[in-house]
Amino acid sequence: MTAGDESKRQRLFFALWPPADVAERIAEIGRTLDGPGAVVPCDKLHVTLAFHGACDPAGRDALLARAEHVTIAPFDLVFDRLDGFDKPRLIWLGLSRPPAALFELAEFLRADTLDPRAFVPHITLQRRAGPISARPVAPIAWRAREFVLAESGARGVPGGYRILARWPLAGEA
Repeated sequence: MTAGDESKRQRLFFALWPPADVAERIAEIGRTLDGPGAVVPCDKLHVTLAFHGACDPAGRDALLARAEHVTIAPFDLVFDRLDGFDKPRLIWLGLSRPPAALFELAEFLRADTLDPRAFVPHITLQRRAGPISARPVAPIAWRAREFVLAESGARGVPGGYRILARWPLAGEA
């Protein structure tokens, strides 16, 4: 691979992005937490469905084509618990009862990923955070009506995320 080939690669992932009003409510939880963590900005909050890593243009095109075949209906998400990961040190907002459709969507979009980790649906609130004990929080809900393909580490984009494409969730309920 040449240096020119490497510059064409993009770190891609599929995600659910909350509506702006919901993201603001979620961000407020992150801002109110004690500790050393760096709060994730409101416009960067999302649920990663499938991380595909560094993709060349052909890989990106394959992901775009795969997304066209999603046949899952919109579904409700209720984020109601705070938890964390030790490595990397994150504090996140999760769901005590994630809907089956969320797992179906993630499984379909993760089909070609090399990521060995189990899918744990969450929204990262703080990075480089201290430890946290899992606990319930007041529920924040939204109806997932679309999913996106995004680029992580996008050059020239504040915060490093750029949404490349959007698809509606439009299957049968």
